[in-house]
Amino acid sequence: MPDTGRYETLDCAICPMRFAYPAYAKLHYVPKDSCWFDLYFPELDAYWHITAHDLKALNKTSGKALETYRKLIYKHAIRATDIIEKSIRGPAGKGFFYEIYGEAPTHALLFYTDSVRYAIMIASYFKVAGAEDSLAPIIQRMKYELTRIYPSITWRPVGLIRTPTCF
Repeated sequence: MPDTGRYETLDCAICPMRFAYPAYAKLHYVPKDSCWFDLYFPELDAYWHITAHDLKALNKTSGKALETYRKLIYKHAIRATDIIEKSIRGPAGKGFFYEIYGEAPTHALLFYTDSVRYAIMIASYFKVAGAEDSLAPIIQRMKYELTRIYPSITWRPVGLIRTPTCF
């Protein structure tokens, strides 16, 4: 397992937030015109898919965004043996942390919002489903790292200059 405790700051002009992420992750994809991308954990062969939105620009409330994300989350119920939903609070908002058990490729999701304008969802997943027992240490590490993310989130207006990369 890679060392934990070292974090980098993700700071993209196109994204409505900044946050700390594990230094052993690599930015996998960032489009030029939206804030959705993957962080790849090469030593663990795991991914985080991250989607963030300015809800005002989408004409959505945080409640509507949560409902949209919750529908996506519960699509995993087909392959999941259990989904545990935990309410979370951080310095810049609130949301839910979902733990998904069973043979689903996604094993944890985080939804976090300032309740007014911004929302982010982070899905922790593997490219293939299955082998929950053999992946247990990696799944636990990814869940631990996700719980470290939301306290570090700070919201800010999206930059008007579109940049091709965050770094």
